[in-house]
Amino acid sequence: MAHSEAGSIAAAAVFLAGYSIYFTILTKLFAQRRIKWKSRYLFVYIHVILRLCGMALGVAFSSMSWDNLDQRINVLIAYLVFAAEGYFSLVVCCFRFLIVWQENRFGVSNLEPKITKGTPFLERMRLNFRAPMMGIHYALIGANAIIISGSSILAGSLDSSDPDNTKQKEDKGKALRVAGTAIFLALVQVFAFVAISSYRKKGDRTLLLILGTWPLLSVRGIYGILAVVINAFSYYSASIYTDSGFSTTFVVGEHVLGTLMEWLSCGLLIATHFSALSGGEELHESWGDAEKKDQDGTVVGDGDHLSKRRSSEV
Repeated sequence: MAHSEAGSIAAAAVFLAGYSIYFTILTKLFAQRRIKWKSRYLFVYIHVILRLCGMALGVAFSSMSWDNLDQRINVLIAYLVFAAEGYFSLVVCCFRFLIVWQENRFGVSNLEPKITKGTPFLERMRLNFRAPMMGIHYALIGANAIIISGSSILAGSLDSSDPDNTKQKEDKGKALRVAGTAIFLALVQVFAFVAISSYRKKGDRTLLLILGTWPLLSVRGIYGILAVVINAFSYYSASIYTDSGFSTTFVVGEHVLGTLMEWLSCGLLIATHFSALSGGEELHESWGDAEKKDQDGTVVGDGDHLSKRRSSEV
């Protein structure tokens, strides 16, 4: 086996083991009922599962022979889809953690205000569509679909025998992947803006851990764009395939600028649970409608009582 290709397998295997550790930790916490299934940690759990699948496909892709081109291309498409889903799910996780933090500290989240029980259906629909998080969800879903479509088109260009058709597919696929990743990157900056604004009002170490994902996911997003426009980082470029396997630049870029950034971000989100244990109560979370409104009519979430607790918060 080529040296660099063996290095790619080893790197994917390391992160496969790393995500297996996260999977074990979360499974144990769920089993012991220290965290609830209906909570933000479910989103993290889904992300971990997606990345486990992605890392397993990464090992498989690096281990396969180019003698079976069609099969390897199919594995590549699956790997890139899971990579996109991993980034997508992690950005969703960050927003969910921020929303819960805001509900606990401020009593209500400006990203996703709770709707009081008994609200008529049409009014409920109107309020849901007016919530900023609804627009963010749609933007994330749209960007995710664009990236997956671009990945499929680019992968399809690898076995095209028509040079003109190949170039057309490459340009279209690259444009879609850049556009989708740019939307993800822009939404990460939106998350950072809201988180920093919240921190200035009433910051604590839990929010600092959540905010710590911002630079990591920004690097991940920038790399996602570079992996399309710079041949040295692209699976679709012949320049990364050398006589000794994958180029060192490609292996380092893929696993340090890409996978490592997601793994560290995931770890920071999981760490908020243990940070809470060492300094106070866990962030309270409830899925469903708000029970009441305060005196001036502002919607109050179930975590309102925690926003008024002692100053030595988590």
